[in-house]
Amino acid sequence: MDLSSFTEAQLRTWAPGPETALTIGVFDGVHLGHQALVRRVADEAKKRALSPGVVTLHPHPITVLRPETAPSYLTSLDDRIALIRSAGAAWVLPLTFTSEVAELTCEELVRAFVEFLRMRLIVLGPDARFGRGAPKDTAERVKRLGEELGFEVMQLEPLMHDHERYSSTAVRNALAAGDMTRVTALLGRAYRLAGPVVKGFERGRTIGFPTANISVAADRALPALGVYATRAHVAGLTLPGATNIGRRPTFDAGHVSIETHLIDYEGDIYGERLELELLHRLRAEKAFSGPKELMQQIARDVEQARVLLG
Repeated sequence: MDLSSFTEAQLRTWAPGPETALTIGVFDGVHLGHQALVRRVADEAKKRALSPGVVTLHPHPITVLRPETAPSYLTSLDDRIALIRSAGAAWVLPLTFTSEVAELTCEELVRAFVEFLRMRLIVLGPDARFGRGAPKDTAERVKRLGEELGFEVMQLEPLMHDHERYSSTAVRNALAAGDMTRVTALLGRAYRLAGPVVKGFERGRTIGFPTANISVAADRALPALGVYATRAHVAGLTLPGATNIGRRPTFDAGHVSIETHLIDYEGDIYGERLELELLHRLRAEKAFSGPKELMQQIARDVEQARVLLG
C-alpha cells in the first residue's frame, strides 16, 4: 500500500481501541446535514457494537490542490471537533491534508482505515468524493473494496432545507448575503465569531457608545459588512450587543474590524475572550456625514438590537 509513513503515524496515533464505524470529510461548519451524517454513524455503530468516529481533513484540501486560493473557514478546527463530538462521534481524527495525502487513491485511504482504525463500517455522505482526483464514482469504488475486505458501506440520501441541500457552500452564500436567519437554519445554531478583546481606536467611547473589539483569525469567514444584533459571551456573562463588522468608512475606511457595543454594560474586559452569536443583520455598512449623524444612527441600531434580543 502506497501510504506515506507520516499518514500511517497519524492514523496509528489516533486509532481508537475497538472496531470502528466512521465517515470522512472536511465537515467545515458542521451544519445540520453533517450532524445528521454523524448521528447516523453513531446509530449504526451502536447496532454493531462499534466505536463511531469521523475522519476530518484539515487544512481544507483546496490549500494543497489550489494553493492560490485562500480558504475561509466557518469553524476553527477545535470548534469543528467539539461540534462533531456533540453530534455523536466518540472520536475525531483530524487527518492533516498534505501533498502526499492528496496523491492517495480512495482505495488506499480506505485500506488504511481498515488496517489502522479497524473500520468495519463506513457511512458516506450523499456526494462523497475523496482520494486522488476526487473521483465521481467514489461510492462505487468503496463498495467494491468493501466486498473484497469484508466491511459494510452505507450512503445517505441528500438532506434538504427549503429546496436546497445542506452544504457548507449554502452556509457561506447565506453568510455573504448577511442572511443570518438562513445561516442559523442551516447550522442549527447561531453563527459565532470569537477572539480576544483588543485595543481599538476608542472612537466609540468619544461618542457615547464604547465598543469591545475582537481579533479573529484571518481565515475565518465573515458575514456581509454591516451592523448586527448579537449575543456576547465574555467573562462568564451573556450580554446583548450591537456589532459593527466593517471598515469604519466615516473615519478611515481601513481594514475590516469587529466592534461590539455591549448594551447596558460597563466594565474592563480587555484581554478577555469574547464570543459573539450573530443573530440578526440590522443594516448594511454606510458612511455618515460626521460623528453626530453616526451617533444618531448607532442609537437607533442599539435600540433595534435591544428590541430584537428581548
